[in-house]
Amino acid sequence: MAQSLVLLHGWGLNAAVWESIKPQLEQAIPGSIDVHALDLPGFGDAQWKDDLTEASAVADYLADYIQTHTPTGQAAVLGWSMGGLLATTLALRHPHCVTGLYTVASSPCFVSRPDDGWPGMDPTVLKAFQAQLRDDFKTTLKRFLAVQAMGAPSARNDIKQLQALLLKKPLPVPEALQAGLNWLEKVDLRDQLSQLSMPFYRAYGRLDSLVPVAVANQITSGDCEIFASSAHAPFLNQPEDFIDWIKATM
Repeated sequence: MAQSLVLLHGWGLNAAVWESIKPQLEQAIPGSIDVHALDLPGFGDAQWKDDLTEASAVADYLADYIQTHTPTGQAAVLGWSMGGLLATTLALRHPHCVTGLYTVASSPCFVSRPDDGWPGMDPTVLKAFQAQLRDDFKTTLKRFLAVQAMGAPSARNDIKQLQALLLKKPLPVPEALQAGLNWLEKVDLRDQLSQLSMPFYRAYGRLDSLVPVAVANQITSGDCEIFASSAHAPFLNQPEDFIDWIKATM
């Protein structure tokens, strides 16, 4: 029986970000992997629900999906950026559903914590995005996509590619965008990582300006891979290496 793999996108985007990776994954491990690329609630084609403002509620929503849409009720879960934060929350709340946890350019705590030296986003930058979101969410989306590509050798092309992928599906609703920024600001899972009971794999882009590669050395749980020529989206910057990484760990 094929193993199920659920892919979770990051803030502002949708499941279209995986469209080039999904068939490559299925070809790389033929007959052994069943890939599900999901739109998170309020993003792409997935409807937003007002009871999903907490990350824990979205984790419960994802657990229900896995239990009802996979043959065994279990899956490996790969989350990119904010999707990694949700994947980790899912793995902590519903370990029976998650056979393996993959986080890509993600962090258990996205904002920097100067009091204990934790590297991350400047809280004032995140606050600025939240304020801009209330005024003009479409412009805020474009700015955030640009920040994600910063640092990559192919930054200009990456921005165009991310914008094109965003437009392949309906734009996210403002409520989902605001909830996502709240999670990035407030969720802190650092002290809970030691509770993870399944294999845990972490990947980072060495050139990432959103999740600094210094985060990798702050975490002792799980296996770590650093993509040397990538910024915030290793699956776009180094797709072959990214596929090989997943193939080697599944």
